[in-house]
Amino acid sequence: MARSRTTALVFVLFMAPLAMLFVTACSGSGAEQTLIRAYFTAARTGDRTTLNNIAMVAFDPREDGTVSTFSIESVAEEQSRPLRLKELSVALITAQQAEDDFTAEKVTYQDEQFDAINRVLLAERDGEDVARRDVEVQEAWTDWRTRTIEHAKMVSGARVELSNEENAASLSVFDPSTPVEVTEYDGELLTKDVSVTASVELDGTESERSMVIKLQKAVLVGSDGTVIEGRWVVAQIG
Repeated sequence: MARSRTTALVFVLFMAPLAMLFVTACSGSGAEQTLIRAYFTAARTGDRTTLNNIAMVAFDPREDGTVSTFSIESVAEEQSRPLRLKELSVALITAQQAEDDFTAEKVTYQDEQFDAINRVLLAERDGEDVARRDVEVQEAWTDWRTRTIEHAKMVSGARVELSNEENAASLSVFDPSTPVEVTEYDGELLTKDVSVTASVELDGTESERSMVIKLQKAVLVGSDGTVIEGRWVVAQIG
């Protein structure tokens, strides 16, 4: 009988840590609870300062409602990808330089063919055929205009890509006392999806809603090996 009790006690002591591990995996850590609670509280009270420091996405009380309570159902495994800050910064500089070189060539041609280009533009404005002597200039100027648009699109696209990558990293590492120029760093972006069930009140009606909240964190690495580990922020809600 004593042996049976001893066996049972050992079994309970062995299983307790496993049970705690299972609960933690399902319900998330205290850090996740704290961040998400702070986010919903700030959204509910209109605390824009806090929201701007911890979130990249809004939760508008007028459109999305207010969250009074929530529970974390599960936390997905962390995912990571390399940050392309340096790469995209170089791509933007290259696109801008190519546009500048092209513009210089275009201005030179425009100066050389100033009168003919004006005749072409007047004929196009009035819906008339250009003079035979100006047909070649019209074709060339049409090509210059097409390539102008192409260069503008390349610069704009490169700027948007870099801006999106900067936004992904900047909030996580933001520190007003120590500004960080993120484009000077390599590193990685960590993300994890937290599934929650929230009590949401909207237009006087309260209901339970399932949400997936994406958290993300940047880890930057300088050329000298310096590591800047950011904080987790709310990146998306779905």
